[in-house]
Amino acid sequence: LGLAFPKCDIERKTILLDPAQKQRVALLAKTEFEAGLVYAYEARSDRKLVGTAYFDAHRVRTLKETLMVVVAPDGRVLRVEVLSFSEPPEYLPRANFYAQFKDKPLDDELELKRGIRSVAGATLTARATTNAVRRVLAVHAVLTTGSSALAPATRAVESSRS
Repeated sequence: LGLAFPKCDIERKTILLDPAQKQRVALLAKTEFEAGLVYAYEARSDRKLVGTAYFDAHRVRTLKETLMVVVAPDGRVLRVEVLSFSEPPEYLPRANFYAQFKDKPLDDELELKRGIRSVAGATLTARATTNAVRRVLAVHAVLTTGSSALAPATRAVESSRS
C-alpha cells in the first residue's frame, strides 16, 4: 500500500456484499465471483480520495497468485502489482504485461486478444490476471455507484485506520 500510495492516509474498509451485489459483480466482470467479504483500502491525500486498492488471490494453473489492483476514483486501473506468485517463475509475465492495464476501464476492451495482449508461455497467468482485474473493477463499480440499477447500498461492517 505504501508503494501505491506514498504519503497518503489509508483507511481499510471491510464490506459485506449481499447476493444481488455478488451477482452484479460476476455479470460485470464476466467471470465467477464468490467472495462475500471485500476489503477496500482507500487512500487520501489532504482528505481527497486518490485511489482504492484491492487484493485478489486466485488460482493460475494449480497454484495461487495474489495481485494488488489499484483503482483511480474514476474507475480506471492505476496499477497492478504481483504480491505473490506460487507457479514456476517462467509462467510469470514481465512487468510490461502488467503495465498495459494502466488507465483501462471496465469495458469490452479489457480482455485478452482485445485491449490486453497475451503472453506466449504464460497464457493461464494472463487469463487469470485479466479476470482478476475485471473482478476488482466490477467490485469497485458496484461499491461506488449509487445507482439502484447496479445493486443496493453496501453495508460496511468494519472500518479501521491503517
